[in-house]
Amino acid sequence: MNVLGVRYTSFATILVMTVFAMVLGGCAKEQTWKADTKAPEISVLDMNDETVKLSDFRGKPVVLRFWATGCKACVAGMPKLDSISKGYRDKGLAVLAINMGNPKALVEVFARGLKLSYPVFLDPALIAAKKYGVKSVPTTFFIDRDGAAKKVVVGEITQELFDKTMIDLM
Repeated sequence: MNVLGVRYTSFATILVMTVFAMVLGGCAKEQTWKADTKAPEISVLDMNDETVKLSDFRGKPVVLRFWATGCKACVAGMPKLDSISKGYRDKGLAVLAINMGNPKALVEVFARGLKLSYPVFLDPALIAAKKYGVKSVPTTFFIDRDGAAKKVVVGEITQELFDKTMIDLM
């Protein structure tokens, strides 16, 4: 029984990891995000299981940050993003952290521990991540007030890069 349980657990783990890799890998032609075009509409879940759409933030510049709890750079960079983006909040900036596929309970613990001033959302089936062609985390997208995609940054963001990008968004 234990041996069988281990085999099924290992098989299930490998299966989940394979599906996750396939979804993230995707095809380049499936990516719908392209600079200077309308940012793709996405729907994600907030921590109360309510659906939130990107279009809910129309009229505001938006920073979408895709992340995962198993990504050390993501977790370390989220408070940094919080800090460097605070100066733009009074100008209407909306920062949205979108978790990719982690269980809600785990995401809640991480978000609470990080004490972020921006909201954390869930993309349990990785639909939003696939629409934006996210292949690694952290990946951050900048969208202007009119909903036009402006810039994507894979990896961490410096204050200098953030400030320079914000000039185009404001």
